[in-house]
Amino acid sequence: MLKLKKEGGLKMGSRIMHLIIANRIADRLSIENRTEFLLGGIAPDAVSPKDDSHFYTGDVQEFNRSIDYQGFFHKYRSHIENQYILGYYSHLIADDIWLKGFYLPWLRNRMETNKEIFQQYHNDFRLLNGKLLDYYGFKDDLRKSLSIQPNIIDLDEVKSKDVINFIPYVIGDMDYDSDLVEKEKLNVFTFDQIVGYIETSVDLGLLKLMKLKEFSKGY
Repeated sequence: MLKLKKEGGLKMGSRIMHLIIANRIADRLSIENRTEFLLGGIAPDAVSPKDDSHFYTGDVQEFNRSIDYQGFFHKYRSHIENQYILGYYSHLIADDIWLKGFYLPWLRNRMETNKEIFQQYHNDFRLLNGKLLDYYGFKDDLRKSLSIQPNIIDLDEVKSKDVINFIPYVIGDMDYDSDLVEKEKLNVFTFDQIVGYIETSVDLGLLKLMKLKEFSKGY
């Protein structure tokens, strides 16, 4: 039985949230190499610690922590047509939204002050995996896409083998009892709040990717 791999460091969006965001963007852009894009969408979480893979800047204690997704783009701009790189870029955008909209304004304070909320946070994420997959209705499509293993490039921050080894953990997040998940209630977040986060991440990701497309025409 696969032991679940917990995420360390800053508490960001879950693997399933990132996979859903990437899949929604891939749908909107009619991306053909969907698996590459999806793998890019989860790649930053495939290693630990995650400081380098997430291109963090600033200091949590000074409330100016952010993710330099433009720095990532400039570093790998020669691969601007690579769907894996674009998926990775989208992940960083989504995490920057979470960092500034959830973690820094209130979530960090509550988890540090109330240890019960820390446990409730993890339980909410477990429930949200199922609730979100049932809501969006493309769990089988995601499983199928993740069963394909394309050639993805090694980055300084994340190697291709790290991502390939990470896939079983993501697929493991899709194993849940739908009836049980439906009955259990969230404690820290609301469902609409998380759907709003996902859709905002999709919208901003699309906006930024379209700007990259315009940039690539003159590159």
